[in-house]
Amino acid sequence: MDRIFIGYFYWHFTVAPFGILRIMRNYLNAYWHRFLITQHLRTLFSPWHRRNPSELGNKKKTFTDKIIDLIIDLYIRLIAAGARTAIIVIGLLWQAVLLIIFMFLFVFWIVWPIAGAYLISKGLAMII
Repeated sequence: MDRIFIGYFYWHFTVAPFGILRIMRNYLNAYWHRFLITQHLRTLFSPWHRRNPSELGNKKKTFTDKIIDLIIDLYIRLIAAGARTAIIVIGLLWQAVLLIIFMFLFVFWIVWPIAGAYLISKGLAMII
């Protein structure tokens, strides 16, 4: 009977916390890749889906058409940068939320047997 409790406490305080940290690292890594944070940072000012509006027409363009296309391309790149920045910010906020959730889980995992033993002893003291 003593071996069961010793084995459980060994597992609870040594093996399981490292498992929780490993799961946390996997979740953080998965959501880092889900939001494509490094890819969006690398291509922040690239055109959206690698298409410039100026590349859509095949007709001969005058000087004013080229200026207008340049302005529109710049505008589209700024919109794409805004969308990518929003995705990056949301991804980083979600990473922070996941980190906080797992830290609460980790602290709860460590503390709950101590709190349970304390509450059981208080209950037994009230009965006796």
